[in-house]
Amino acid sequence: MAKETSSANQFIHEQYIIFNLGDEEYAIPITIVEEIVKITNLIRVPQSKSFFAGIMDIRGKVVRMIDLAKRLNIKNITETADRAIVINVSGKSIGVIVDKVSHVVHFPANQVDPPPPSVKGISSRYITGVGKKDNRFIILIDIEKILTVEEVTELATV
Repeated sequence: MAKETSSANQFIHEQYIIFNLGDEEYAIPITIVEEIVKITNLIRVPQSKSFFAGIMDIRGKVVRMIDLAKRLNIKNITETADRAIVINVSGKSIGVIVDKVSHVVHFPANQVDPPPPSVKGISSRYITGVGKKDNRFIILIDIEKILTVEEVTELATV
């Protein structure tokens, strides 16, 4: 029984949400994802960091929203991103605005290569590996390393 639970737990830890920023596909572990939401009633906050898109009310809870493409200096192909992945970073809910959320994929360890030194200008410290699915490469990122502790704290006070 314990072996089955361990196996099921490992399977969950190998699942990732796939999303797009510009032309590239990225993935984050499903274990940090709280929900995927449509962006509605986004309230901009004056004099905030350029990647901070604003705040949004999600079922009575104020969630800070960041534009991941701006944070990573990725040129957005579409200016009409309308989806956000709400994640838990250091016990705080943060919405990450992306161009498109596509699906959940399972990446066993043997399907993940180590991160290259750099991928299209994104710092290798954010990249945990590169997964391969259906002849496509998907960049696995550690979203918690994209925001510094100071930035998470600053977002919490907005």
